[in-house]
Amino acid sequence: MILDIFKKPYTLRRFEKTQIIRGRSRAAYTDSTVSLNVQPMTSDDVMTLPEGMRRKKNVKAIGRVAIRTADEKAGILADRIYYHGEWYECTGADIWGNTPVGQTEAVFGLVPLEAGDIQSAPFVAEDGGKDSESADGGGEI
Repeated sequence: MILDIFKKPYTLRRFEKTQIIRGRSRAAYTDSTVSLNVQPMTSDDVMTLPEGMRRKKNVKAIGRVAIRTADEKAGILADRIYYHGEWYECTGADIWGNTPVGQTEAVFGLVPLEAGDIQSAPFVAEDGGKDSESADGGGEI
């Protein structure tokens, strides 16, 4: 399709249910490569976002990939993409089912660098070895 020419490969991180282990929250995740059209949001785009969804940096992604937002009730974190050396968390996603393309448009906000976050502190396995990502592309936070 002609719209695919604007898409590039990005890493999508999808989380499983969060669990409490030794008093700390942990969530297993898997990384996959997806094809998306990712663009920085303009200041006008950002102003249309609800106050709680605005971040220091925001991007929008368009593609035929189902993107998930956080599900607090189920204990699942939002999907994240790796864009220009930083992780962005999905704050909203809509499926355009009434178009011939049938695509998803998602809004992502920058995940701030904080102690213990997935981008700054790898998961330490029970045996004391670091296991930020296993050979199959998965890991835990």
